[in-house]
Amino acid sequence: MKAVGITQFGGPETLQPMALPQPEPREGQLLVKVHACAANPVDYKIRKGLLPMKFEFPLIVGYDVSGVVEAVGEGVADFVPGDAVYYSPELAFQGAYAEYHVVDAGIVTFKPDGLTHVEAASVPLCGMTAWQALFDRAGLRGGETVLVHGAAGGVGAMAIQLAAWSGCEVYATAGPENHDYLEDLGADVIIDYRSHDFVEAVRDATKGRGVDVVLDTVGGEVFARSFTALAPQGCVVAIAPEAMGGVSLEALAPAFFKNAEAHFHLMQRRRDTLDQLARLLERGFLDPVVESVLPLERAAEAHRRLETGHGRGKVVLEIVKG
Repeated sequence: MKAVGITQFGGPETLQPMALPQPEPREGQLLVKVHACAANPVDYKIRKGLLPMKFEFPLIVGYDVSGVVEAVGEGVADFVPGDAVYYSPELAFQGAYAEYHVVDAGIVTFKPDGLTHVEAASVPLCGMTAWQALFDRAGLRGGETVLVHGAAGGVGAMAIQLAAWSGCEVYATAGPENHDYLEDLGADVIIDYRSHDFVEAVRDATKGRGVDVVLDTVGGEVFARSFTALAPQGCVVAIAPEAMGGVSLEALAPAFFKNAEAHFHLMQRRRDTLDQLARLLERGFLDPVVESVLPLERAAEAHRRLETGHGRGKVVLEIVKG
């Protein structure tokens, strides 16, 4: 099968076309013919060797998949060949920049009706991250106020839509070029982080109270200062572990005076979360956000776009057209 992978850690140029044996599904697994695979920041972090995990070469990345079941392993009762599915593979296993991919059936569900494979592939990782951060970690409820940092990215765009759907007032930080886009997604108050202090902007907009929940996709100083923008007994959920190294305990002092909660969230692969997202996508409450579509052989270009840190939505690699 054709694939794109790496034989050593390094820059985007290390992503090279490969011819690899087609994998076989074992007990409890599916063999999926990959139609589309979205690129994510975790892809280039693994490519650069930034994650403290053991990987074997040749290494294939790619953790947002939509495709069609080609074969099922023993013990699989929920799927049959021909089923259209979507999912996010575990990081410890081979990714899906390839024609075929093997995955444990327990983290897979049916592709939402009405979505193309490209659209469906843009959802799992960012959608599950946003859902679990807002509802499972922060316990978000209708009527609360939410601040989303890095709101124009994949997770941010999903978080805005989910928070708006749940009946919350949504604040977002982004550059001015993305303000109209975020307003269309459902953001109520958009803060230009380049020209305005987000803490002052939030406190002004909330008459000094602050927001109930902060979803931080940035980390570092933004994470530490988010507690100053928080309402009493509020909650900050951080999803950027690699950006936490410079945060001092002294910088977190405002959290104590707010009786704040802090959650450090790593997305869990769960079928029930994917099913929740599928229902909202099928009913039109959520829209997949695809910035661009590229063929598999241009995976290096997708990584270069991601590494600018200024993308809008998702870059998707299309492996089977249509």
